[in-house]
Amino acid sequence: MLDLWLLTFLYVLFSGTTEIPCQYSLTESVNVTIARVVHISGFENQTYTIRIKEKHNEIRVQEISNQTAFEILFEWLKPCTVYNISVDGCKPNGSETFISSEKIDTVLKTVVTNVTEKKVCLKGEFTGIKWNLTECVEITEQNSCTSTHTIKLDKCNYTMNVLMPTVKPNITFKKTIPSKFEWTNKPTQCNAMLNINCTNDENKNGTIYGLNASVSLLPDTLYSCIGVYPYENQSIKSNELSFEINCGWQKNGRFKNTTKDSFEISWNSLDGDECSGITWDSYSASCKFHDSHREHCTKHKNGIGTDCSITNLLPYKNYECSIYAEFKSKKYLLFSGTNATLSTKPDFKSDIEVTHPFHNSLDIICENKGTKIVWNGEKGTFMAEITYNGETISKNRTKCSFTFPDLYYLTTYDVKITAENKEGHSAVLKHEATTKYNDKAVIGFLAFLIIVTSVALLFVLFKIYLLKRKRTAEDEEILLTPEPLRRVEPIYADGLVEAYKSKIADEARLFMDEFQSIPRIFSNYTIKEAKKPENQFKNRYVDILPYDYNRVTLSTGGEESYINASFIEGYQEPKKYIAAQGPKDETIGDFWRMVWEQKSSIIVMVTRCEEGNKIKCAQYWPSLDRETEIFEDFVVKIRSEEHCPDYIIRHLILTNKREKASEREVTHIQFISWPDHGVPGDPCLLLKLRRRVNSFKNFFSGPVVVHCSAGVGRTGTYIGIDAMIESVEAEGRVDIYGFVAKQRRQRCLMVQVEAQYILIHTALIEHNQFGETEVSLSEFHSVLNTLRQKDGSDPSLLEMEFLKLPKFKKWRTFNTGSIEDNKKKNRDSAVIPYDFNRVLFRLDIEGNQTSDPEDEDEYSSDEEEESNEYINASFINGYWCSKSLIAAQGPLPNTTEEFLLMLDQQQTKTLVMLTDCQEDGKDYCCQYWGDEKKTFGDMEIEVKKTETFPTYVRRRLEIQSSKKKEILEVDQYQFLKWKGRELPENAQELIEMTRIIRENGNYDNSKMNRNVPIVVHCNNGSSRTGIFCALWNLLDSAYTEKLVDVFQEVKNLRKERQGMVETIEQYQFLYSALEAAFPVQNGAVKTTPAKDSAQVISETTALLTEPNSTSGADQKEAEE
Repeated sequence: MLDLWLLTFLYVLFSGTTEIPCQYSLTESVNVTIARVVHISGFENQTYTIRIKEKHNEIRVQEISNQTAFEILFEWLKPCTVYNISVDGCKPNGSETFISSEKIDTVLKTVVTNVTEKKVCLKGEFTGIKWNLTECVEITEQNSCTSTHTIKLDKCNYTMNVLMPTVKPNITFKKTIPSKFEWTNKPTQCNAMLNINCTNDENKNGTIYGLNASVSLLPDTLYSCIGVYPYENQSIKSNELSFEINCGWQKNGRFKNTTKDSFEISWNSLDGDECSGITWDSYSASCKFHDSHREHCTKHKNGIGTDCSITNLLPYKNYECSIYAEFKSKKYLLFSGTNATLSTKPDFKSDIEVTHPFHNSLDIICENKGTKIVWNGEKGTFMAEITYNGETISKNRTKCSFTFPDLYYLTTYDVKITAENKEGHSAVLKHEATTKYNDKAVIGFLAFLIIVTSVALLFVLFKIYLLKRKRTAEDEEILLTPEPLRRVEPIYADGLVEAYKSKIADEARLFMDEFQSIPRIFSNYTIKEAKKPENQFKNRYVDILPYDYNRVTLSTGGEESYINASFIEGYQEPKKYIAAQGPKDETIGDFWRMVWEQKSSIIVMVTRCEEGNKIKCAQYWPSLDRETEIFEDFVVKIRSEEHCPDYIIRHLILTNKREKASEREVTHIQFISWPDHGVPGDPCLLLKLRRRVNSFKNFFSGPVVVHCSAGVGRTGTYIGIDAMIESVEAEGRVDIYGFVAKQRRQRCLMVQVEAQYILIHTALIEHNQFGETEVSLSEFHSVLNTLRQKDGSDPSLLEMEFLKLPKFKKWRTFNTGSIEDNKKKNRDSAVIPYDFNRVLFRLDIEGNQTSDPEDEDEYSSDEEEESNEYINASFINGYWCSKSLIAAQGPLPNTTEEFLLMLDQQQTKTLVMLTDCQEDGKDYCCQYWGDEKKTFGDMEIEVKKTETFPTYVRRRLEIQSSKKKEILEVDQYQFLKWKGRELPENAQELIEMTRIIRENGNYDNSKMNRNVPIVVHCNNGSSRTGIFCALWNLLDSAYTEKLVDVFQEVKNLRKERQGMVETIEQYQFLYSALEAAFPVQNGAVKTTPAKDSAQVISETTALLTEPNSTSGADQKEAEE
C-alpha cells in the first residue's frame, strides 16, 4: 500500500499534473454467485486494498496483489441493500455504489446462529442466491416469544418466521414454608414451561420445581436455584437465586407443669411464622443430665405442635432440654432451653453413728457412714432432738454432728434428726441411743443386776417348763384326733395340671379322700368365750365358733369384747386376714368396732344379704339413698358405689364418735356371682375379684376382713386362693392341702365343701397357665406396644399370648346338629352349635318362650329331639348377663322360617348382619326380607323403613307369626365394609356401628334391654360373628370398669361356639379396634408366658356333687 502511494506521489511530482494514474470501475457478472466485479487500472505488480461498506459499516476489506479484477460474491451481501466500493489510492471510474438486488427471493427458513442473555442472532436461508442475510437482535419483553422477526433493508423488508427467545427470566421466592417460585418479568406471550432446578449440599443434582406451585423446601438449608427455559435445543437461564429459610422456632417453645420429678415442654408452630406450614412427621425430646429420665411426646391433632412429658427426673436439678422434629426424613432442632425441677424433701438415708465420750454423754454423727444426704434443694441445716420421758433437748448445726452431755445414765433416748433444705422441705431419721451405766456405782449395780438376772432366769426356766408341758399336752390331743392328717406332698407349678387330672379321675375320688381327711374342727382348741350365754346370741350358727386363742378381741373388754371373727395367717404373713361371720343386726356395731380397732381398710364380702329367701347377712352399710348410717359409736357414710357384673365396689367413710381421730376410708367389695348352690363355674371370677381387692391394698392398713354368711366356706376359699397364688409366685410350688388344714386350725370348717377345695386347684391352674392378661384403659396403648414388639425372628408377646389360648376342640357334645336330618341345616360342617347352649325353640307353641336348657349332664337328648326344633345358633354370654347374644349362621332357604321364629320367640329387638347375601359368588345368607312383604311358612316379614349410611344399612323389620296377633319390631343393622375380606378395613367403622346400636337400643342404661338377646349372624355364625361378640363384650367392660381382657374374652367365646376368633389376625384386630376406640395414656404391663400347654376345663368343678353335710351350718354354707 505504501509503495502505491509513493509511486503516485513521484508520478505527480515529475509529470507536473494532478491526474491519478489508478482507477477502478464496477461491472455486473453473469455468474449467479458474483454480484459485481471491481476492475482496477494502474501499476502492475502492486497491492490494492478494496473496501466494501454498508452505509457506514465496513463489511469486508480485501487486499489483492498482481491482479486487476476483484469479484464481490453474493454470499457476502444482503439483498435490497446499497453498498459502497472504494479502493485505497484509486479513483472511481463511474459509480462507486450499487444495490445488491430488488426483493426477488423469499426466505426459505431462518436459522438461529447464536443466543446470549441479551441478543439472538438470526440467519436467513434462500432458495436461489445465497445471501448473507443475518442480524443480531436485542431481546426485549416485547419481542420475547414472538413467532416472526422483520429485517429492514435499504430497499425492502424481509420477515423471518422464527420463534424468538424469552428475555432473561427473573425468578423470586418468598422464604416461607410452604412457598412458590414466581417469574416476575414473564412476557405474556411466553407459554413454555420454566423449570426451576434447586440444589443444596445434600442434593448436588438438584430437584426440579414448577412455577406458582406450592413448594415445601427444607428449613435451615442453603439453596441455589436457577430457572431454565428451553429454546432451540439449548436453554435460557434465569438469574441465580440463593436463599436459606430461617424459621425462628425457638420462640415457640416453653416449659410448663414443673414438679419435683417431671415437667412438660410445649412447642407449637404459630400462625405467621415462616415455617408454619410444615406438618411434622414426628417429635422427640431429650434432656442432658446423668439420670435415667424418660421422654414421651404427643403430637397435636393438627400435626404442627407437641407436648413432651419428661419424667423420672431428679429434684432440684437444671436440665438442658431440646425438642426435635422430623420432616422429610431430616431431624430439626425446634427448641432448646434450661429448666429446673422443683425442690422436695431431702434424700436422707444416712446411718446414724452414736458414740459415748462419757458414760452420760452422746456424740451423734449421721454422715460418716452410709448414703450421703441429697438435699434436693439449697443446702440447709440439721436439727437433732433427743427425747426421754417427754423431755426434749434439741440442737441445730450445718453439719450432722452433735454432742449431748450431762444426760441420764443408762437411759434410752429417742433420737430424731431432721434435715431441712432452704426451701423448707425436710426429712427425718429416727434412732435410739442409750447412755452407759453409772461407772461410779458399777459395783453395787452389778451386784443388784446379778440378783435380778438370777431371779429372771429362774422365772424364764419355769415358764419354759410350763410351755413344754402345754405343747406336749396339745400334741397328745392332736394325736388322739380320730382321723390324723395324712402326708400330702406340695405340688410344683408345672405339675398342677397332672395333679388335677389324677385327682379328678374316677369321680374325683382322690380329691374326696384328701378333703375328708382334714378334721372339720380341732377340738383341742377351746371355744369357751363363744359358748358363754351372754355371747351366744351373737353367733349366726351354733356350730361355727371361733377358737379362743386367735379370736379377734374387741378392746371394750368383758362380755362386750366378743365377736365371731378369727385372725387367719396368710402366706408367711401373720394376721393377714380376719375371717368373720356375716354381721347380724345385733352385731353391726361390734363389726365396725373391729374394723376400726384393727385399722382394716378393705372388706371382702362373698355373699349377698339374702340368698334363696334366706337371710345370709345384715346390711351393715348405708344405701345411696340414705348416705349415712349410725351404728352405736360409729358413723358410716357411703361416698360412691360402682356396680359391675360380678361385684360391687363401695367407698365408705368410717368415723368413731368417741375418738377425735380423723375419718378413715374403707373399701367394701361385695362379690355377687357366687351361685346359691355349688361354686362359681369359672375360677377367673375369683381371680378377678382378687385383682380388684389387691388394687386397693396399702402398706399401712390392717388385716383384710373377709366374710360370707358363716365366715368359713366361701371365706376360706377366697383366702386359700389368695395365699396359694402368693406361694406359687414366691416358691414355684403350693401346699393346698397343708394350707387348708392350717386354716382349719385357726377357724373351724374353713373351705367347707369338697367343691370349694377343688375350686382352689382350678383357680391356681388358671392363674399359672394364663397369667394376668387384664389391662386398664389408662395403660392400654403402652401395654399393646410392648405386646407387639418383636426380637428378631422370635414371636411377639402378642403372638405368644394368642398361642396360649385353649382350642376347646370337641370339649362339649354337639349331637343334635350332627344327626342326619339336621346336617342339611348347617352351612359349615365345622361349625355346629354345642348341645349345652344351642338355641331351643318349638314350632307348636304360641306366644313367647325363651328356652333355658339345664346343664349337659341333666339334659335329655331324647326329649329334646321330640320336643324341640334345631337351628344353627348358640347362646353367647354377655358382659352383664348370660345369654345376652345369639351367634347364628346366615339362614339357608330351608331354615329361614326357623330363623324368623327364633327371632320371634326370643323377642329380639336388634339383629346384626355382617355379610352380604352373596360374596365372591358364594351364598352367605338367604335374603329373608324384600321390598314387599315376604312369607316363609307361618312367618311373615316386612320392611317398614330403610336408612342407608356410608358403612351400614339400618332396616326396621316387622315379623309376625300366623299363629298369634302380636307383631315383633326388629332393627336390622347390616355392616357393609366386610365384604370379600377376612377383616374390616377400618376397625373404627365397626366400632362406630356398635356405638349406634348401643344408643338406639339403650343397651348401656337399660337392664331390661340387656336381658333380650341380640342376634348376630354371618355366613357360618363364627368367623365374623365371633369378632363382633368379642368387641361388644370388651366395650361393655371398658365403659364400665375401664378394663379390658381380650385373652379371657376370646377364651370364653371359644368355649361357647366352634370357630370363634381362630386366627392371629383376628386376635390382633380386636386389640387394634380397642386401640382405635380408646386413645389412652401410656403405661406398661408385663404378661406372664404360659407354663403348661395342657388344657384344663374349669367347668369340671360345676359338675361335681357336694358331700353330704353333717350339720345345719354345713347346709347353709353349701348353699353359698
